[in-house]
Amino acid sequence: MKVKNSKIFRRKTNEAECGKYKTQFLPVLGLLLFSPFTAEYIIGYLDVTGNFGLMFLYLIFFGPLYGGAALIIREVTRRAGLGWLTMTILAIAFGLFQAGMIDHGLFNPAFQDINYWQDLHDPTYISFLGISGYQAIDFISGHVIWSITVPIIIIEIFFPNRKREPWLSNVSFTIIIVLYLLASAFIFQDQVTMDQFLPSVTQFIVTGIIIIALIIASFTFGKPNMTRIEKTAPNPFLVAAVTLFLLSMHTIIELLAVLFGISSEFMMEWPGVILRVMSLSLLGYLILVWSKQKGFNSMHHLALAGGAILTRTWVAFLIEPLGNVSSSDKLIGNTIFLFGAIALILVAIYVIRKKAVKVT
Repeated sequence: MKVKNSKIFRRKTNEAECGKYKTQFLPVLGLLLFSPFTAEYIIGYLDVTGNFGLMFLYLIFFGPLYGGAALIIREVTRRAGLGWLTMTILAIAFGLFQAGMIDHGLFNPAFQDINYWQDLHDPTYISFLGISGYQAIDFISGHVIWSITVPIIIIEIFFPNRKREPWLSNVSFTIIIVLYLLASAFIFQDQVTMDQFLPSVTQFIVTGIIIIALIIASFTFGKPNMTRIEKTAPNPFLVAAVTLFLLSMHTIIELLAVLFGISSEFMMEWPGVILRVMSLSLLGYLILVWSKQKGFNSMHHLALAGGAILTRTWVAFLIEPLGNVSSSDKLIGNTIFLFGAIALILVAIYVIRKKAVKVT
C-alpha cells in the first residue's frame, strides 16, 4: 500500500511540475451547474422563481458566472496546495469584485428600480464610502457562503477521491476564465445600460486595491495548519444546527419582532448590521476551532454546507420575488427546493458513509 501511494504521489507531483493537469469532467460540470442554484435560485427572489424551464435555460449564463468563479477559486487554491482559508479569502475578494465592480450593487443607490432598495440601502449609508453597511455585509457574505464555498463543499463530497486535486487542464482553466469574464462583461454592460450608473473612479480604484490585498493575503495566510487539538470535534448534527441557527438569526429576530408587534426595521439599521457581523464572526470562529479538533471530517463539511443550504430554503418562503411571480409558482418552487435540499443532504450522507466503509 505504501509503495502504491508513493507512486501515485510521485505521479501527481510530476504532473504538477510539468503543468500537465487533466480535466475532471463530472466534478467540473457539477460545480458549473450547481453553483447557480445555491447562489441565485434557492433563495427565491428572481422573477423566474417556480419556472424551472427558464431556470435551466439561464444556467447557460449563470453557470459561467457563479460556477466559473467557484472553479477558478478552487483551481488556483488546489494547484497551490492550499486549503479552505485561501478559498474563503478569495471568495471575499470575489464578492467584493462582483458587487463592487461588476453589477455595482454595492454602490448603486437605486439598483434595477427595485422599490424597496432604499429601505435596505439608506439606514446604514456611509456617505464617505458611498455604500450601505447592511448591503455590503449581505452581498459579500452571500457570495462567500452560497456562491462559492457551499457548492465547492457539496461537489467535493460527491467526488472524494479528487477532493484535493485540481480539476482543470490548462486549456480548460483558460476556457473557464474566458467564460467567466464574458459573463461578467455582460452583467457589467447590462447594469450600466439599465441603471445608467457607474461607481466613481475612486470607488473603482479603492475596491481594486482591496481585492488585490485580499488575493495576496489569501496566499500569504492561507497555508493549512495541520495542528490538531485533543478535543474531539462536535457531532455533525450539532454543527449543522449551529450553522442553521447563526445564519438564520437575522430572519428569526425579524419574525419574533413582527410576532410581538414590534417594528423589525431596526434589523436593517446598524443594530441589525452589528448583530449579523457578530453571528457571522462567531460562526467563522467556531469553524476555525472545530476544524482543528480531532475527528473533524467530511461529515462536518457537509453539516456546514447543509446548514447553509437549509437556511436559504426556509428563508425563501418569506422572500417576495421580483416581477410578477404568482403565489402558487413561488410556493411550488420554494417547496421543491426545500425537499430537494433535504434529499441532496441525505444522498451526501450516504456517499460519505459508503466511502468510510470502503476505507475501513
